[in-house]
This record gives sequence, C-alpha cells and structure tokens, in this order.
Amino acid sequence: MEKELPLEKEMRDLFAKFPAFPDSLVEILVTVAPWGALIGAIFGILGFLGLVGVGSFVSVASIGVGAYGSTWKMWVSIIGLGIVAVIYLLAFSPLRARSKRGWDLMYYAFLLNLAINLITFSFFSLILSFIIGGWILFQVRPKYV
Repeated sequence: MEKELPLEKEMRDLFAKFPAFPDSLVEILVTVAPWGALIGAIFGILGFLGLVGVGSFVSVASIGVGAYGSTWKMWVSIIGLGIVAVIYLLAFSPLRARSKRGWDLMYYAFLLNLAINLITFSFFSLILSFIIGGWILFQVRPKYV
C-alpha cells in the first residue's frame, strides 16, 4: 500500500461525508485539471514576478508613513504564491498522465494554501479553500490512485 501524505487519511474520511460528484463531472475535472494547473502556474509566476516589484515599493513606501513591519502578510502571500505556482507547474505532466504524483502535488499546494491563509489570518479564505478545494481534490482522487 502507498504511503499516505500528512493528514490525507483524516481529510479523506472527512470529505467522504460530502455529496459525491457524478462520474461525468469527475471525468471532466480530471481532464481539465492539468490545463488548469498549467494556467494557474503561468499566471502565478507572472503574478509573483509583478508582485515582488510592487511589494518592494510598498515596503519602502510604508517606512515613510510609519507602517514599518506591517507588510509581512503581503510577503508571506507573495512567496507562497511563487511556491504554489511552481508546484502547479511540476504537477502538469503527472496530472496529464493521471499519475498519483500529480494528485500528491496538488494536495501539497492545497495544504500550502491553507497554511498561508492561516498564517496571514485570512480565515474566510481558509474556510472556503478548505471546503471547496478539499471537496474537489478528494472527489477526483480515485482517478489518480
């Protein structure tokens, strides 16, 4: 048996209680997932590069208005965006091949997004990401195992 990822069993058991998607919808999601990951990676990398420049300006400008140190949440989010974008890019080929590795990478991106939302106190995003992202992720999981 394959080694389970951190918290995978607990989340799988939790999301098993959610309503199941029709098989046709699961098949559509699995078919478009690699392309969604690729598009997410492209926009994520472009966004990361743009936000690093903007973030640098905001950090310097915030010193002038006495808000020094208030930009840490912005930097956590920007760095997280860059890491998640790279994970999405790495997931493209395994997702196309319907390999468990592709699902694993998307699961790690899911966990990282949850951690970023928790660290930056974005509780509404944390709850929405957990419920919607986890539900979709665990609905398509059998297609990759």
